Amino acid sequence: MQIRILAVAKKASTWVAEAEADFVKRLQPYAKLKIDLVSPVDENIFGAEESSKRESQSLLKKLVKDEFIIACDLGGKSFTSTELAKKIGELRDNSAKICFLVGGSNGLNSEILSRANLRISFGKITLPHELFRVVLLEQIYRSYMILAGKRYHK
Repeated sequence: MQIRILAVAKKASTWVAEAEADFVKRLQPYAKLKIDLVSPVDENIFGAEESSKRESQSLLKKLVKDEFIIACDLGGKSFTSTELAKKIGELRDNSAKICFLVGGSNGLNSEILSRANLRISFGKITLPHELFRVVLLEQIYRSYMILAGKRYHK
C-alpha cells in the first residue's frame, strides 16, 4: 500500500527527521510511505486567510488523481486508533493509495477540504506541526500493528 503525508512545513528539525525516518522504516513491511513538504506562506506578509489559501493551492498542485485524500482538520471526525486502523485496512484491501493532508498554522482552506474524501481530527488540542506529523506517523504505524494483531497496540 502507498501512503503519502503531504504537509505544509519547513524542513524538519533533526529530532523530527529521526522520528519520521524511524516510523517510515517500521512501516516498510506494511506500506510504502512518503513525506512531501510544501513551504509555508508568511502570515505576517499575506494575513491568515490568504496564507491558508496560497498553501492550499500549493497542496492542490501536488495531489494525485487516484489517491484517497484524508484531510487532518479540527472540524473532522474523531477516530479511535482501532477505528482508524479499520479505515486504513478497508483502503488497503481496496488497493487504495492514501494521502494525508496537513495544513499550515491556519489549517486547510475550504477549497482543499472539499477535495478530501475524509476529514479526520486528532482532537481539539493544538500541536506543533512537526510533532503532529510524528503523532500521525505513530498512529499509522499503530493502525498496521492493530491490523496485524501485534502487541504494540496494547
